[in-house]
Amino acid sequence: MAEKKPNRKTVKVEGPTIDSVPITYRHKIPIGRTLKYWDGLREGRIYATKCKSCGAVYYPPQSDCPYCGSSDVEWIELSREGVLETFTRVYSRPQGFEDFEPYIIAIARVGDVRVMGWLINVKDERCVRVGDEVVLGTTYIEKHNKYIITFQLKNKQC
Repeated sequence: MAEKKPNRKTVKVEGPTIDSVPITYRHKIPIGRTLKYWDGLREGRIYATKCKSCGAVYYPPQSDCPYCGSSDVEWIELSREGVLETFTRVYSRPQGFEDFEPYIIAIARVGDVRVMGWLINVKDERCVRVGDEVVLGTTYIEKHNKYIITFQLKNKQC
């Protein structure tokens, strides 16, 4: 028989408040089975995985197919070109990115998958449109010692 949990009441606090102390949460993320992806970013390549059993393509790459459960996957390099599906300028930056100027996060359709990255070299996002063609690349973020995916507009400057 399941243990009965005590009823909890939510108390709404009115009046003045103070900010909490910033919280830093770090942990080790195992990447042994997706090392090719991380090495690829360093080399300027972006990889997905394709299940050899059912043909499903996954980005971010998966070491096991979530659809059929097979571990028989192959690495495929994604095209360097995509189509912008959505984007937003981030003004309220999360912990670890407070020192960055506001930046644009975007999602682009690249073949059968969607890829998220930073849309760079855009001075005025008001001229960016869903459906714009983008070129994919990678950029090193020294502060975090990591490579990120970036997009640049293909046929126009903003």
